[in-house]
Amino acid sequence: MGDRFVVVRRPLLPTVCAVLALGATTVACGSPAVTEPADAGDCTELVEAGRAAAERVLERLSGQTMAELEAANPGEPFAAVEHLLRTSELDARADELGCHPEELRVQACEIYGGLAYRARGEVAQDFLDPYLESCD
Repeated sequence: MGDRFVVVRRPLLPTVCAVLALGATTVACGSPAVTEPADAGDCTELVEAGRAAAERVLERLSGQTMAELEAANPGEPFAAVEHLLRTSELDARADELGCHPEELRVQACEIYGGLAYRARGEVAQDFLDPYLESCD
């Protein structure tokens, strides 16, 4: 567990860059998007749950500055969003479903570029950058 979904902190200026290694593909017409890792019946649905987690983190970080995050929780500025990442749940479900890390990464590349418009502010953009960089 842990090799698919990683939280990386940059030296001296920790920034969350949860490489959930997830993305989404088109959901069948009328089918609700999966937002909970436990509800994912396959790797594609798990990708949908990963996107939902990333959207929640971007929403929470929107407009925030590093100074504000550090003031709110010195030493652990991203404590307020770590529970939103759901890294352990996503990782465990990926193991249960037999999702290969490369398969998840490729799917992530299809969707995370579309999240760029939701990254408002430097901290939110720093969070999203690793998703986009892993696709280069």
